[in-house]
Amino acid sequence: MQRRALLGRESERRALAALVEQGAAGSGGAMVITGAPGVGKSALVAEAAAAAARGGTHVITAVGVQSEENLPCAGLHQLVHQLRDGIDDLPERQRTALLAAVGLVDEAVPDLYLVGLAALTLLTDAAAQAPLLVVVEDAHWMDHASLDVLGFVARRIESDPLVLVAVTRRLDDRLSSAGLPVLHLGPLTDEVSGEVLDAVAPGLGQQVRRRLLEESAGNPLALTELPIALQSVGGAYALNPGPLPLTARLERTFTARVSRLPADTHTVLLLSALNGDGTMDECLAAATRMLGKAVEVTALEAAIDAGLVEARGLAFRHPLVRSAMYHAATAAERRTAHAALAAALQGQPDRQAWHRAAATAGPDEQVARDLDSTAGRALRRGGVAAALAALTRATELTKDPSARADRLLRAAELALESGQGEVAALLLAQARSLDLSVRDQGRAAWVSIALAEGTRGEGAATAELAELAVEIAAGGEPALGLRMLWGAVLQCFWGEPGPAARERVAAAADRMPVDADNADLVALRAYSAPVERGGTVMEDLAGQMERSSENAEGDQLLGGRRRDGGCSSPGEPVDDQVAGRPASARQAVDAGPRPLRTGGQRGTAG
Repeated sequence: MQRRALLGRESERRALAALVEQGAAGSGGAMVITGAPGVGKSALVAEAAAAAARGGTHVITAVGVQSEENLPCAGLHQLVHQLRDGIDDLPERQRTALLAAVGLVDEAVPDLYLVGLAALTLLTDAAAQAPLLVVVEDAHWMDHASLDVLGFVARRIESDPLVLVAVTRRLDDRLSSAGLPVLHLGPLTDEVSGEVLDAVAPGLGQQVRRRLLEESAGNPLALTELPIALQSVGGAYALNPGPLPLTARLERTFTARVSRLPADTHTVLLLSALNGDGTMDECLAAATRMLGKAVEVTALEAAIDAGLVEARGLAFRHPLVRSAMYHAATAAERRTAHAALAAALQGQPDRQAWHRAAATAGPDEQVARDLDSTAGRALRRGGVAAALAALTRATELTKDPSARADRLLRAAELALESGQGEVAALLLAQARSLDLSVRDQGRAAWVSIALAEGTRGEGAATAELAELAVEIAAGGEPALGLRMLWGAVLQCFWGEPGPAARERVAAAADRMPVDADNADLVALRAYSAPVERGGTVMEDLAGQMERSSENAEGDQLLGGRRRDGGCSSPGEPVDDQVAGRPASARQAVDAGPRPLRTGGQRGTAG
């Protein structure tokens, strides 16, 4: 994992390695490494430290701790403890000053200059025995006195085999005043990010991979941890528009500074995380509603100072801050925030519907209907994915079994239409767990056969689908019945369900309660049993030649069967180039009567 995190860091690795080698040769120096959380600072230093140790350099480390940020010389104490065997060799005044500074003797702490001089002597004495590398991790949480002492040391080690490396998220006044060289780690390039993700999680679907790359924004820790987080919820979770799940490590990384923010700042950040691409004015209005007092944009100053938000544009500095804010909040806090946002979004029904849904803990038919309407509007704009998401959430809020079944089946149809077979199968299974009407059984059967498109269907299932299609048509749904029958016929066309099943399908086509000269019906007979019904099909085709038709697509299908003469063997599809051959069950269904997804009709999505 460490090697993957260092992809794309060749120049930074060379710079740090050169400094360490220079120190081992007797010309010491210091460096401050900066970068966002998770960008790979610690991995970079760990690699350099491991190489140094293998070369005979002694490595000691101090780590800044947030809870000790206000304890003077707490960081220095960590270093002194590791070199405690050399304390007795210090000059008396220096020894007393250093021990007093780190609390090992009960003496008044003298001037910090003397403490710095003692630390310098202790470190250079140790370096005289073996080259020394001092690593200060999380220097942004190191106490001020320790950083002052280390800055004092760093400016005076150019002639000693001693290197000091400080790792920090941002270069604040305490470190910049030391005037040390700075090595900044930015995000990985898109190309390298792809390499890291592919190395950690090979075989991701393109949509999931694209979402993880967008959310990671070149952050190596995110690239390596997000796939782990997705394992617990399934890759399809990444296709949802909401925040991605985080591992505990990621959440700690991106919310470590949140707990110290003022309440109004924290509230605005949570609202901003939940509001997606909404405006800051909307978040401030919702915060005012939540807190019962006016909240102004100045509330974000603390978040800017903490490095969570960009001063320009007031956007999160990293996409995963948004996810971390979401997961760090309790479910009740999120629901309250969503409700406040819904109230602030007057005149925006689609966004209101989503926030109301997120604010709802149990079934709510009104909210479900609002999401259903949102799905309809999305479909009219060509947004199949958005419609699928809205319908799927609506099903979760629907209590009535009949309405829930209808929404589940419509969602399954949309998932099938957008190529999300696994999602369609899951939605179909949920629908079939309910007590379906005959009509919905037909819709479910059609989705099921469409999921198996291009595979060798089981004979009994194919025949049962055809017979159910007849029942559906006889019950007042001829268009749906024809489309279901196409699903069964295509199983005969692509596979070999067996002579008995093929005959049952052809017999079902004979019983279909539509006009005998219906072009789709003639084509259905031709595709279901081209040999067994060849003579009848040719007679029907001749009759079709004499009629006036307005069904161009149906005529194209019939032309294809006439050209191959109905002579293909069972299970042996005609040449792909034959005009009119349906390329898939989906195209075959589209060639028949088309369903409507608007105007309240609930037919299978075409």
